[in-house]
Amino acid sequence: MKSRKAFTLIEIMIVLAIFGLMAGVSIPRLSYQFEPPAAVLQRALEEACDKALGGVPVRLSIKAEGASRRGYIFAEALTRREVEENSLSAFLGTNKNRPIILEWQNIKMRNMPESSGWKFEPEIINFFSDGSCTPAKISWENPDNHRDVDEYILTVTGYCMLQESRN
Repeated sequence: MKSRKAFTLIEIMIVLAIFGLMAGVSIPRLSYQFEPPAAVLQRALEEACDKALGGVPVRLSIKAEGASRRGYIFAEALTRREVEENSLSAFLGTNKNRPIILEWQNIKMRNMPESSGWKFEPEIINFFSDGSCTPAKISWENPDNHRDVDEYILTVTGYCMLQESRN
C-alpha cells in the first residue's frame, strides 16, 4: 500500500476550532465599531449621570464645526482651583486665606460618541448630584447622508428615547 499525504480528521478539527476562537474574539470587537448612535449616546448620558451622582457636577455641550450648530459632544466637570498668590488674591488682599474659584474643565469620558453631527436644544445639558439632568432635545445628523436625522428626547431622569427618524 502506498501512503497518501493528507490531513487527518483531528488536524482539520483543530484548525476549525482555532478559526472559531479567532472569530469569537474578533466579531464582537468589530460589531462594537458599528453601534447605533442611540446606544452610544445612552451610555455617554449614563456615564455623565454616574459622575454627577459621585459629587462632580458634569455638563455636556457641542464643539461646533464651522458655522453649523452641529458638532462633537464634549464633557466638562466643575472643579475647584485655588487662586495663585500673585494673581487675584494679591489684588483682593486675601493672601492669608486663598480664595477658591470654581471652573469648568474638559474631562475625558470612556463612552463619548466619536461621531460628529450632534445638536442639543438647549445647547448645554447639566447633570446634577441628585441624579437629575436638564431635559433636552438631542438630534444626530448622519455625516454621510444629511437627510438621515435621528431625534431623541432626554428626560429629567436621564432617560433618552428616540422621538422620530426622518429619511
